[in-house]
Amino acid sequence: MRSVANRDGVPVWLRWVLLLILTAWSVLPIVWLIMTSLKDRLDIFAMPPKFLVRPDFASYQKFLSFGSESIFPFLTNSVTIAGFSTLVTIVFGSLAAYAFARMRFRGRTSLLMGVLATRLLPPITAVIPLFLLMRNLQLLDTHLGLVLIYSAINVPFAIWILKAFFDTIPKELEDSALIDGCSRIGALTRVTIPLALPGIAATATFVFILAWNEFTFAFIFSSVDAKTMPVLIAESLGEMQIYWQDMSALATIVALPGLLFAFYMQRYLVTGMTAGAIK
Repeated sequence: MRSVANRDGVPVWLRWVLLLILTAWSVLPIVWLIMTSLKDRLDIFAMPPKFLVRPDFASYQKFLSFGSESIFPFLTNSVTIAGFSTLVTIVFGSLAAYAFARMRFRGRTSLLMGVLATRLLPPITAVIPLFLLMRNLQLLDTHLGLVLIYSAINVPFAIWILKAFFDTIPKELEDSALIDGCSRIGALTRVTIPLALPGIAATATFVFILAWNEFTFAFIFSSVDAKTMPVLIAESLGEMQIYWQDMSALATIVALPGLLFAFYMQRYLVTGMTAGAIK
């Protein structure tokens, strides 16, 4: 029986095997994390490992209640900071990327490379000047302070990604809109932005996840009022032991908003491909 192969000569069954291996490599750690969050301490350290155990929801009940250990204040901080930083990043990144893609001016290439150069150094190198700046502006342990920091870090990334998407949109579409009576802003909002929605959605997803998972700046620039979920997870490391069940439960809860945001933005990856076209 002859094996079915694609045009490149690779058998279909081999592709499926590789796909299953990659899927298992990606999914099994998440499954193990969720299972750990549902085990008590004895089951977590059992040898050999136990897979079929009675679920223990003690950590979820503790964190999702309205008691002193509730995570809702920290979850609200993370949603607010990640959401507003994503909005600010996309707005300024889109405008800057459109300017770099459509306008020709002196120093354009140098400025674009300068924007990229801001990401060459590790962000940790800017902690001291940023700390002094935030302290002088009285923005330490505030939502606004972290939103400004995350936006400043992610805008260069957004500019480069979105510029590539704007470059793929024919300029003739905007010229046709201008001939039909649209202003430059009208052509941008009615033609270019709808066609660039897949790129904007993808960029927003990456930016949101980067802001949602950021730990270093949140740990340094927040203490009480603006403490985020990654900082709370780090506090599961006790002085004498690691609270594995609590840490796994918090990590599972933290993963959900990012997944929900990605699923929500996924529809724009399809609808944006056809919206805004000129008949």
